[in-house]
Amino acid sequence: MAKINHNNPFKTISDLIENAKEQHTVHLYAEDSFLNGNSLQIKGKKCWHFATTGYLGLEQDIRLKSAGAEAIMKYGTQFPLSKTYISHPLYAELEALLKQMFGQEVIICKNSTLAHLGIIPQLVDYDEVVILDHQVHWSVQQACSMLKNKGCVVELVRHNNLEQLETLLIKYRRTKKKIWYMADGIYSMFGDRAPIEELKNLCKKYSELHLYFDDVHGMSWKGTHGTGFVKAHFDVVPPNVTIVATLSKTFGASGAVVICGDAIKHNEIKNFGGPLTFSAQLEPAAVAAAIASAKIHLSEEIYKLQDTLNHKIALANDLFTKYDLPIISFAHTPVFYLGTALPQTAFNLANYLHAEGFFVNPGIYPAVPMRNAGLRITVSNHNANEQITDLITCIAHHFQEALNKTNNSRNLIEKAFKIKVSDDKTDAETKYVLKSWNSISEIEEELWNEVLGNENALDYQGFTWLEKTFNSLDTSNINYMSFKYYGWFLDNECVALTAVTESIWKEDVLATAFVSDKVEQIRKENPLFLCAKAWSIASPFTEGKHLYIKDNDTKILEVVVDDLLKIFEATDVNKFFFRDFDLNKKEEQLFFNKGLVKIQMPDTCIFKWNRETDITKLLSKKDRRHFKNDIRPFIDVFDLKSKKYLNNEELDDAYKLYAQVKNNNLAINNFMYDKKVFEAMNAHQNWEFIVATLPNTDKIIGCVFCYVNHTNKSYNPILIGLFDDVELRLKLYRQLLYKTITVAQKMEFETVFLGFSAVFEKKKLGAQSYSKFAYVLVKENFDTDQLSNFEN
Repeated sequence: MAKINHNNPFKTISDLIENAKEQHTVHLYAEDSFLNGNSLQIKGKKCWHFATTGYLGLEQDIRLKSAGAEAIMKYGTQFPLSKTYISHPLYAELEALLKQMFGQEVIICKNSTLAHLGIIPQLVDYDEVVILDHQVHWSVQQACSMLKNKGCVVELVRHNNLEQLETLLIKYRRTKKKIWYMADGIYSMFGDRAPIEELKNLCKKYSELHLYFDDVHGMSWKGTHGTGFVKAHFDVVPPNVTIVATLSKTFGASGAVVICGDAIKHNEIKNFGGPLTFSAQLEPAAVAAAIASAKIHLSEEIYKLQDTLNHKIALANDLFTKYDLPIISFAHTPVFYLGTALPQTAFNLANYLHAEGFFVNPGIYPAVPMRNAGLRITVSNHNANEQITDLITCIAHHFQEALNKTNNSRNLIEKAFKIKVSDDKTDAETKYVLKSWNSISEIEEELWNEVLGNENALDYQGFTWLEKTFNSLDTSNINYMSFKYYGWFLDNECVALTAVTESIWKEDVLATAFVSDKVEQIRKENPLFLCAKAWSIASPFTEGKHLYIKDNDTKILEVVVDDLLKIFEATDVNKFFFRDFDLNKKEEQLFFNKGLVKIQMPDTCIFKWNRETDITKLLSKKDRRHFKNDIRPFIDVFDLKSKKYLNNEELDDAYKLYAQVKNNNLAINNFMYDKKVFEAMNAHQNWEFIVATLPNTDKIIGCVFCYVNHTNKSYNPILIGLFDDVELRLKLYRQLLYKTITVAQKMEFETVFLGFSAVFEKKKLGAQSYSKFAYVLVKENFDTDQLSNFEN
């Protein structure tokens, strides 16, 4: 199997966070000499604090702070010992108070992330099913990844989609004893709620259904004794429900609390819960502060605090409604998410607010989908009503300005979040004229070749062949492509030009072979599993430069991207690939700010040489040794010929060899091309075939399908077919590579686009490898997240 480099998702996320850092919106430092919860000093500016998750303000309560300080003086800064052996003196009191609050036994954990990691593998037995809400907290999803090693099925359903949940309940109920649905009580980014009552009704209908909730953001400000949003729906947590709540955030201290309705499981988890057993216990100061907070929760004071916060939430609701700002969920929670869709708009608006003296957080990937950027605004008892009013008035004042500055619109935001769509007819003023064509035949050949054909494996004639071949297939054919061409002109001069195709793509096209192999097993029963229509600059078939921008001007590029994305947003297609870019910091920032994710593509290889030079002289000493030992001795092992045309039998054999390679190679997992594509190659004057046979036989054992680009004088192997002899396969591949280069040399062509994969072998013959990147817009990332389920 050919080896390629694959995209590293952690590098992708790091690059996106780095971009947000450069916009001065993340990785900031508070500069205060003391904190009061109401304000923060950031970069010398005092800002009202609208980003806290301490919604009731208890973290600044003098009783909690005094208790923590006293505990340090009495017991030290920590009690460095596993709680399995012994708990420090304050734990027993806290456990008793929490039992009084919740009305049943609890388990105290260091934090909610460690709680999930410790509980879920203990709670879910072998061969059970877990169904994750798409927006359930990352820590829950990470904990569930460990379950696959014990044979558990882990599925993903769209956010709060009970119809999809019920479909899976029906699917698994006859073969699985327990089916777990895991969700947040209050979702941390958009502030919306889990449909608890509807889920309780499903539990009555399906006895196999068990519920697991992360209710970190529902704690304290909701429920009797502040026991949270989820617990408020149950008098007693039943055996089929588990809740993880927090002792930090709104509770004001530190740690997490687990309420497991199943008494047997509760005891098992308390006896051994992975990180709950091996991690250090909560510090005395944290436990003391939690005791002080629990006493407040058990008093009437908690309801006064809740009531105060509810009035502030209502005020914010009224003001956001008054100014008709795109809040994604009015769920009467302390979390408000102001949708901007584009990260750039969120950054600009956050900076506007900072300048006016307000601190809010941008919502960016991976916390939300790339095209679901926005501002995450929280309201707390620290905020005076006047401050809430001033904040929302300030947002309303700057909102349209931020949209205009980033070429954004209400219409785009509403489409991105699937909320009401305004009749927005406004277009940004531009000096460029956009032209579109339905066929390359409508574009002048000289223009195309001058700006794109010279930089591509396929020139104008090659792209004409591509369009005719793939667009003439039946629309039900998996290889069918539709084509559209766009050009931007200034004073009748073309300053940008590209082709856009629409076709079916596999979600795992650039995933590892390990992932694709798992997905392909499902495709044996469901051929279009995780497959969908996608747009791409150029097409999956092409290689080279696909987007011409005059002088690589990023201002022109921004116009092009904005125009194409506006056209794309009006379609039902979910994904758009801007392909084959070099690494360029300005371009990267532009795409990031528009809400696109950067993906590293497989490296591509190009062979260039001066025709006066012997090929071997281009090689390093090490590569010359490779040529001497691994290429030259085997030149006569195979008969290699360049052919303009294959007869029917030869074409059949060549196609079978191609299919053999495709079926054995998941490194780039696209669809197998229809035989009609190869028949079209055979009928076109610019396609040639380098065929290999064993001496004294006519049986083809290898074939390279090459396009001859007369515009830029390049000879380009596009596809390959090889027989499956383990001993000779690599030797044959090397001979076909070498033959391709020598054919180009005889034609006095100085360039060979060698394509993706097998970079190591190509470099040993003198090719240069180039890193390439794609920028991808995903309207809805459910399929992408579903694919991640196959990574473990």
